[in-house]
Amino acid sequence: MGAIFNILAVPLGWLLHFIYQFIPNYFVSIFLFTLLVRAITFPLSLKSQKSQADRAKLAPRLERLQKKYAQDKQKLQQKQMELYEKEGVSLTGGCLPMIVQMVVLFGIISVIYKPLTHLQKIPSAVIDTAIVTVTNPVDENGNDILTPNKITQADANPNSYYRELRMLKVLSANQGEVVAAIDAMDPAQRGELSGADYYEQMQAIRRNFDFFGRTMLDNPFSGFGDINILWLIPLISGLTALASSLISMRFTKMATSGEQQPGQGCSNVMLLVLMPAFSLFITFTVPGGVGIYWICSNVIAVAQTILLNQIYNPAKIRAQAEKEAAILRADAVREQKIREAQGEAEAVMMIQKAVADSLRLLNDAAPSDHVLALKSLEAFAKAADGKATKSIIPSQIQGLAGLATSLKEVMTDVQNPQS
Repeated sequence: MGAIFNILAVPLGWLLHFIYQFIPNYFVSIFLFTLLVRAITFPLSLKSQKSQADRAKLAPRLERLQKKYAQDKQKLQQKQMELYEKEGVSLTGGCLPMIVQMVVLFGIISVIYKPLTHLQKIPSAVIDTAIVTVTNPVDENGNDILTPNKITQADANPNSYYRELRMLKVLSANQGEVVAAIDAMDPAQRGELSGADYYEQMQAIRRNFDFFGRTMLDNPFSGFGDINILWLIPLISGLTALASSLISMRFTKMATSGEQQPGQGCSNVMLLVLMPAFSLFITFTVPGGVGIYWICSNVIAVAQTILLNQIYNPAKIRAQAEKEAAILRADAVREQKIREAQGEAEAVMMIQKAVADSLRLLNDAAPSDHVLALKSLEAFAKAADGKATKSIIPSQIQGLAGLATSLKEVMTDVQNPQS
């Protein structure tokens, strides 16, 4: 994996070197470099934000599913997946951009930890010679023989991230030895420059790390008995990480209408406590210059979060989705009322037909068949009553019942003419 980061560091290193040619200040170049890399990877961040916005759009419908299938988790999961598939929303749509950004991040770190390689473009053979010159000698067992103004074998290891930074820290104390060792190199490896030229290039980088009488090549924390100006770096790093977390939580809360989602409490703890604490811890235990990168990254992350939420704001998208859902529900209620009204109209027409058919039977049929008219009328009344809803039909049913009573009286008179 380290080889991948080193390969990725090559083009990123040339980008940082290009910036440094115009602005020969390590930390200003780092800030602009970080800003430019963020701009290059912005489409990936935008895609991830869009995935989040798409999920926020479905939030109202997902919440209704949660209420409907609260007692059937398997059915709930099935319906949720069906909804995601229907709407073309991928649950992992934002993962690939984040993975790519993480890989790029480690490539950036590789660039930042090697300023001599990437900013000054000093040949690796020259850097190796300088590092070997300022490294502790070893005894017969391969253990360090601690020597003032020398670095450990562990720091000098080619796999150590900090080897260039550690060497720069003791460079001034070993000026003569470093210049002589570089001059003694094969010219084919050393190039056209002398040991003094390379030494001056290294010193130009080292001077960038001077900070109010201290050097940012040191780790800020060296014990509670040594509280110094470098402590400002991790403290600012922790505060900017906290600001980034608070802003992210604010937008997340707006997107969920303040409702606590399953697992969200744990995520809030991660954002609000663990991430700032991690940033604070890391920047206390790495060279101060690396902590400057963390601060730059946090500040740019805050600006990027605000910008992304202006383009794809999950809260606004959710609100729009809720508005559209309310319109759909209102349309459904309206259609139901229309269907009910149509049913009432059909019932009224049925009543009118029943009355007309019954009167026709009374007029055309013999008295002995009047019972058919009554049965027909009662059947239609029963059918109409089945379609009755709220307002129109009941009064019609009452009128129909009255007509049935009148028919019974007529039938009685016809069948008993002498009574």
